Amino acid sequence: MAAIKKFQVTFDCAEPERLARFWCEVLGYVVPPPPEGFATWDAFKRSQPPEQRDAWFACMDPSGVGPRLYFQRVPEGKAAKNRVHLDVRVGTG
Repeated sequence: MAAIKKFQVTFDCAEPERLARFWCEVLGYVVPPPPEGFATWDAFKRSQPPEQRDAWFACMDPSGVGPRLYFQRVPEGKAAKNRVHLDVRVGTG
């Protein structure tokens, strides 16, 4: 069996960029650079059809060790308990 090199955790949500930026703050993650050919994420979004703007956003561990977090907009609201959650331990050292 081949070893997994990288993986991401995907979350369905209503506001992908807002949630991704929240987790960047909590985990010390960063927003990846915008796609090639775009100076900023805002420039990339303006190039997209209106219905695709704000459809997804991601954040990543700057060291490359932790998983990429991917947030995708879904039309339906949350109907049940979250099946995936991130446990964060805060402390010194």
